[in-house]
Amino acid sequence: MKKLMLTLVFVAGCGLSLLAQVKKTEKIQQDEVPVSVRLAFEKDFGQAPQDGTWTVSYTMVTEGARTSAKPMWYQFTKGRGAEKIEVRYTPEAKLESSKGLTKVEDASR
Repeated sequence: MKKLMLTLVFVAGCGLSLLAQVKKTEKIQQDEVPVSVRLAFEKDFGQAPQDGTWTVSYTMVTEGARTSAKPMWYQFTKGRGAEKIEVRYTPEAKLESSKGLTKVEDASR
């Protein structure tokens, strides 16, 4: 019986810790995207198409009494189906993935 109770407490504790780290995604305006991410996008692909949307995926992190949002990535999306564009950057402005756009070649190479 003791083992069952300890197991249940352990499972409940693990579940609560996983719940605290739920990934959330929100649509944001282009001026809310960090400048480093926007500059990396322009360097890699040129100007972002006008009718696309930016989203941020983040987790909530609690440190002591303070809770803050920790971004996981920023994503630009436009279109659907075969013409869909998706570009994802880390908060450090490193290209994580891209679909539907061709990277601009650097002319200085």
